Amino acid sequence: MHDSVALCVVPDSSARCQLGGAEASVIVVVIIVAAALTLGGMPPTDVLSLLGAAGLLSVTVTRLATGAATRVLRHLAQAQSTSLSR
Repeated sequence: MHDSVALCVVPDSSARCQLGGAEASVIVVVIIVAAALTLGGMPPTDVLSLLGAAGLLSVTVTRLATGAATRVLRHLAQAQSTSLSR
């Protein structure tokens, strides 16, 4: 974890956390899409489910991009292959 991110989650720290332009844009787009879906007739519970699934997908893609999930999947595949070869 980056030090600046760690400082943001520590209570009573003097670090100021500001969103960058990209993060703020994503938040605004998500709010606009959720509002448009709700106004278009989609039930709010479905909109929340959709946003939750999109969030999980984004975390998964981010983890895969960083290689953390790739290492886990590689270890699982190795464990599976060793158990099959017995």
